[in-house]
Amino acid sequence: MPSPPLRAAPLLAAALLAIPALTAARAPAPTADEVIARWITARGGRAQLKSVHSARLFGRISFGPENGGPLVVLIARPPRIRTQFTLEGRTMVQGYDGHIAWLGNGASVQQLPADQAKNVAAGADLDGPLLEYASKGNRVVLAGLDTADGRPAWRLDVTLANGLRDSYFIDTASSLQTKWRGARTEQAQPVVYESWFHDYRAAGGVLFAYRIDSRTVGRSGGQTIALDSVQLNVPVTAADFAMPAAPAPKTP
Repeated sequence: MPSPPLRAAPLLAAALLAIPALTAARAPAPTADEVIARWITARGGRAQLKSVHSARLFGRISFGPENGGPLVVLIARPPRIRTQFTLEGRTMVQGYDGHIAWLGNGASVQQLPADQAKNVAAGADLDGPLLEYASKGNRVVLAGLDTADGRPAWRLDVTLANGLRDSYFIDTASSLQTKWRGARTEQAQPVVYESWFHDYRAAGGVLFAYRIDSRTVGRSGGQTIALDSVQLNVPVTAADFAMPAAPAPKTP
């Protein structure tokens, strides 16, 4: 059988790429709980997810081709998190100890205001807001079929117990999360953040996105997190997440 003319190839490719979207659109829409159940299975299953009590993630964060540095994230149950990265020789540390969120830069440390603290606390949930969402006080609604990275995805609109509103995009084919969008307040101004999740790999039987690209809608630039490794069930103590004492003032 002869090959189709070259001019027809883009049309043929477009038609083939459209097949998954058409299939998803024609199939009966699942419920929010069914989408979440598929996502749980895709990541490794409920039992496997719940078996993880802590995780340490190593990688690199970058804000441009020549502006990046090493990143270490420590996260544990009950929800606690510590994020540390270094840029141009300056180390920044952000944490949440289960009660307060804080930020330190080596020269000073401060408790974060309520709006920022909500966001840090939300990121401290090892399972994310979808798993056992009702018991956490979260509300989830299936908004319908959407797209993420040009692929069909079910959009779940989530209202967290602390009032934050987010959208999670679950790929119809892989059932993995491909996008997140959240409305926040930054310096008293409303902003919308978006993140895309790529390069899923298994660690201890659980899939993690090893690349996360993020941006603020309407602004130039963005950030990329590229993981090198994930360690599960590492030992942690309360001190790992506690807000450190303020550095002593330098003597003249």
